[in-house]
Amino acid sequence: MEPEYIVIGAGSAGCAVACRLVEGGATVALLEAGPKDSNPRIHVPAALRPLLNDAKVNWNFLAEPVDSAGGRRVSLPRGKVLGGSSSINGMLYVRGNAADYDGWAQRGCREWSYDEVLPYFRKSESYKQGGDEAYRGGDGPLKVEDYRTILPMTHRFVEAAQQAGFPFTPDYNGNQQEGVGYSQMTRRGRFRGSTAQTYLRAVRGNPKLEVVTGARAGRLIFEETKCVGVMYRQGGQDKEVRASKEVILCGGAYNSPHLLQVSGIGPATHLKDIGVEVLHNLSGVGSNLADHWGARLKHHVRPQEITMNQLSRFPRVVPEIAKYVLFGNGALTFGVTSAIVFCRSRPGLASPDLQLSFTPATPIDTGQGALEKEPGVQCTAIPVRAESRGHVMAQSADPMDDPAITPAYLTDENDVNVLVAGVEMTRKIFDAPALKEVSLGETAPGPDVRTRDEIRQFTREHGGTIHHPVGTCKMGEDPAAVVDSRLRVHGIQGLRVIDASIMPTLTTGNTNAPAIMIGEKGAAMILEDAKL
Repeated sequence: MEPEYIVIGAGSAGCAVACRLVEGGATVALLEAGPKDSNPRIHVPAALRPLLNDAKVNWNFLAEPVDSAGGRRVSLPRGKVLGGSSSINGMLYVRGNAADYDGWAQRGCREWSYDEVLPYFRKSESYKQGGDEAYRGGDGPLKVEDYRTILPMTHRFVEAAQQAGFPFTPDYNGNQQEGVGYSQMTRRGRFRGSTAQTYLRAVRGNPKLEVVTGARAGRLIFEETKCVGVMYRQGGQDKEVRASKEVILCGGAYNSPHLLQVSGIGPATHLKDIGVEVLHNLSGVGSNLADHWGARLKHHVRPQEITMNQLSRFPRVVPEIAKYVLFGNGALTFGVTSAIVFCRSRPGLASPDLQLSFTPATPIDTGQGALEKEPGVQCTAIPVRAESRGHVMAQSADPMDDPAITPAYLTDENDVNVLVAGVEMTRKIFDAPALKEVSLGETAPGPDVRTRDEIRQFTREHGGTIHHPVGTCKMGEDPAAVVDSRLRVHGIQGLRVIDASIMPTLTTGNTNAPAIMIGEKGAAMILEDAKL
């Protein structure tokens, strides 16, 4: 049976799109390059660190050498499995600030103001703690809840932030984002709440949905300028599937522009250079790459203070395993960040431009996810409205070659200014009594790193991506836009992009919740347009 819709990519947005289209009565083929989410590590929240390097469930992209990152080839993990990056992320649920979406609307993205996206955030979630019904949802597929177990060091951080002058916000996804608050997570009981285990689970067994795993998209199929299907590779064989209505691309900020480019949609000069026949010259495909970059401040704390450094090791991990198995709580339910401060780098800003993310652990700077032996805590200063822009470009006409990903971290001087302010604010929190009395001192960047130039150099050498790439198929009506406000690719019929790549700018915080909202809203637009 020829499906009405093909959804390429079963990630945060793709699973939401497929679910809602099927619930709307449509037939859908959902293609995922990776396997089923059967790896048990995926489902145990605290087991996520090994997944960041596991090639069985991860694209394991590497950035091109980045001057602003000391010439490093930064690791860029992306989920290659049912659920996509929602199956390997830190499970934080952060919607962003109302000003983010109002800013999109002001850029010409019609129907994307905060008031217009809020219903889809509410529709997507079921928030266990309830919250304000004007902002929070109660019967959506995505299960959201507060941390089940909170270590005393997290309470100390929240207290210290208030001592440093930041107000307490009980729900940063409610009517007030600014201030310090406890983290919220996407969960399904004691397990990770990926979109595969929430949205896809909701339509599991529905005959209108076909899920095809191990299916790496190769090229889109066109009849003149109408997209009618996709060629994909599965088990070493090239196959194709055609849609009677639309093809929906949900590959994310790296894979979506890459598939468009190798299919002939993108900047004509570049496509010709790599031997791709140009179907449609669309200069913005692959440009406007934005991501969050952070500076991690670490402190060792008194031996009697409990952090994940100790709880992750034998013998203390044994009772934590028992707590998890018997009661569904304890250290194995942890994600990454247990408390967050949203704040402004300077007076006069309309909304926060900094996120300070606290973790009751200190990873070793090896890229392997291992934790230090000594008790320690970490807070990452993140300029959330980063202006630095990179690009994603196909390296050849072979669709099985990975794209060349060139970030541009901290190339915009304002991003550096905000980062420096974030480091200073984080130090102010650590100097507050609640943390100062238990700290044995800052171990990174260390007390000798003080000036703007020293902080910048430290960040070049030791800073890292927060793994929130967006923008490479941006929405809008300007010459660099790739999709219109209804997420249709400019100049092409029957093709939409629905994922984080359509975001014209970064949101204030983690990007998984916005990506899911985009999937919800995009699916609603498809169903609305199908009735016209």
